Amino acid sequence: MAIRKRIAEMAISILISIPLAATVNTLSTQLFQGKATTVGKKGKQVPVTISIQSWGLSRQEHVIHDIPLRGFYVAHLLTGHIAETIQGQTTEHLPGDYWTVKDGATMQVNVLGQSAVLETIVTSK
Repeated sequence: MAIRKRIAEMAISILISIPLAATVNTLSTQLFQGKATTVGKKGKQVPVTISIQSWGLSRQEHVIHDIPLRGFYVAHLLTGHIAETIQGQTTEHLPGDYWTVKDGATMQVNVLGQSAVLETIVTSK
């Protein structure tokens, strides 16, 4: 009985010491925000807001960066090496890569190098 208790105590201490992957909200720097118009579905002018943000991401063991944007946007990796996950699909990116995030999707970023800088361009109504 004492052996079972000791094994259970050891198992619990091992489980407690294993770090779990954490998702952190990542802060950005607003580079630009302005108003513009675009042509809507019926040919009418539609006002939109354009926002460009820079995201400085550092590598942290077992940490996934959550990019808290919603709606359609374009992402551009300026520096670093990352793996982004959108709707369960993971893709690696190098500097200069562009990709889009669909409306309703979320993006998580794992920094594979020391750090990365990501730029996002959001157009919203």
